Amino acid sequence: MNSTIAIIALAAPILVSGLIALKANINPISLRLLLSFSAAYLFAVSIIHLLPEAFGQGLHGAKQIAISVKTTGLFIVLGFCLQLAMDTFSTGIEHGHVHLHSKECHNHLPYGIVIGLMLHSFLEGLPIYNLNAEVASSSPINHQLIYGLAMHNIPISIAFVLLLKEHKTKPLSILLLLIGFSLMTPLGYLFSYILQTFGLHHYHTYSAMVFAIVIGIFLQISTAILFETSEQHKYNIAKIVMMISGIVMAYVIS
Repeated sequence: MNSTIAIIALAAPILVSGLIALKANINPISLRLLLSFSAAYLFAVSIIHLLPEAFGQGLHGAKQIAISVKTTGLFIVLGFCLQLAMDTFSTGIEHGHVHLHSKECHNHLPYGIVIGLMLHSFLEGLPIYNLNAEVASSSPINHQLIYGLAMHNIPISIAFVLLLKEHKTKPLSILLLLIGFSLMTPLGYLFSYILQTFGLHHYHTYSAMVFAIVIGIFLQISTAILFETSEQHKYNIAKIVMMISGIVMAYVIS
């Protein structure tokens, strides 16, 4: 997978699902089922693939360990807490949830939510490019992370568009914001590419840190969705099937 394909794979799911949400009425039950699938997929990818890779950073091919196992764990926890902090601005839209607002704010753009979501998306793109991984896997682009983000961003983009429609945002403005959202993760990827390609010192350490932070973000989001998708702490058969399907797909792809 080259950079062009990676950028398309990151942006296309957001644009397609967002445009569908803009033109069609989305069934809330279908959205919750999609959330269950994506959360289970994201959680399984984090456990099966990303965590082992994070704790193995620097052990294969690098001349020295980028960061210690203990430090890796610390940055995972920091990523978890960072997502909790960003939730205060985004109101949890990264979980795919559309929160109702008072009538007074329906005609105002939810700037805090937009900024929080854009920042969240940019951070997720940072660890996609990792020169340290090229020695072990022959490619500096993390394919599993791209697949996880593509799956994860589909319900988020739907919720984002539904929220903007709720706030009476003009269709053209929604389209421009959707394009901006679709570009944030690729921008994070390109930011890491530029830093590591053109002389960033200690890029092994940088890559390991941002990778651990994003894993923490993924764990917070996926567990929150899995708990929040239950109604009165009960899971119906459809949700369980979607969760199992997400886990199986994560295992197969990883």
